[in-house]
Amino acid sequence: MVNKDQISQDAQKLCKIPQIQKFLQMHHLQATFLDENIIEFITWAEELKKCQGCKGLAFCRQRITGSVYHLGIDDAGYIEERYIPCAYEKEKEQRLEHRKNYRISDMNEADYLIDLQDCVADKTISSKKEYMEALRLVLASENCQHGLYLYGQPGVGKSFLLKALCNHYAKKGLRVSFVKVPNWMQTLKESFGDDQVRREINRSLRNSDVVVFDDIGSEAASAWTLNEILFPILDYRMEQKKKTYFTSNYSPKELAHKYALIDKGDQVGADRIMDRVYSLSQAVLLSGSSLR
Repeated sequence: MVNKDQISQDAQKLCKIPQIQKFLQMHHLQATFLDENIIEFITWAEELKKCQGCKGLAFCRQRITGSVYHLGIDDAGYIEERYIPCAYEKEKEQRLEHRKNYRISDMNEADYLIDLQDCVADKTISSKKEYMEALRLVLASENCQHGLYLYGQPGVGKSFLLKALCNHYAKKGLRVSFVKVPNWMQTLKESFGDDQVRREINRSLRNSDVVVFDDIGSEAASAWTLNEILFPILDYRMEQKKKTYFTSNYSPKELAHKYALIDKGDQVGADRIMDRVYSLSQAVLLSGSSLR
C-alpha cells in the first residue's frame, strides 16, 4: 500500500516541474489532484527526464521514437494518458508535409528530405563540373515546357537530382509521381488480370503534374508493357503537355535499340516510344565518377 505521507512528498516535488505546473494552471487544478493521480504524474515526470538534453530523433530515448508521454483531461474531467509528437518529430512532420502531394512514389523517407538548395551547397557536388552543369539544367527545366532525359553510368547521381526536383515541385503544391520503371512493370505483371490496380496506377501517372520515370530501360520489358502500358502514358502526357522526366543508364539511342530488340525487331514501335521521349524531354548526359 502506498504511504500517504510519501504521496504528499512526491506531489510537492512534482509541483516544481514546469510542465506539471503549467498543466495544473491551464486546467485550473489544485495540488490535491496530483495526490489523486500520483502514479500518472510520476510516470510523466520520469518520461520527461528522458527528453532532457535530447539532441534529436537519432538520440531519442523514448520507447516510440519521437513520441512523448503526455497527460490531458477528458470531457468528463478525468486524467487522460496519451502520446504526442515531440518538437523534433513535429519539425520532421513539417519537413515531410509535401509528401501528401505525391500520387505514386518509390522514394524512401530520407529521399523526401533531399532539397535542391542542399545540392547547390554540397561541396562534394559543387566540386564536380559535370554534376553542376546537370544541376543547372535541372533548375532551368522548371521554366521550360519539357523535362529532362538524364542518362549516365549508375551511381553518378541522376535519381538523387530528380528526387530533389520532385520535392521542389511537391512543396509548390503540384501533383508529383516518382516511379522506378522496373518496380512499376513488376507490379503490373504481379497484378495481371486486376484491371483496377492497373487503371489506378496508370491514371496517377497520366494525371500527375510532374512524373519522373526513374531507371527506364532497366525494366524487364515486353512488347505488351511497351505498347500497352508505356506508350499510351507517354503519348497522353505529350498531348497534354505535362512535365515529364527520365533517368536511365542508356543513352536515347541505346534505349531505342534495346526496345526494338524486345519488340521482335520492331523499330517502328520503338521509334513511336522514343518520339514521345524526345518530345517530352531534353537529353542530358551526366558523366563523372560515382557519388555512392
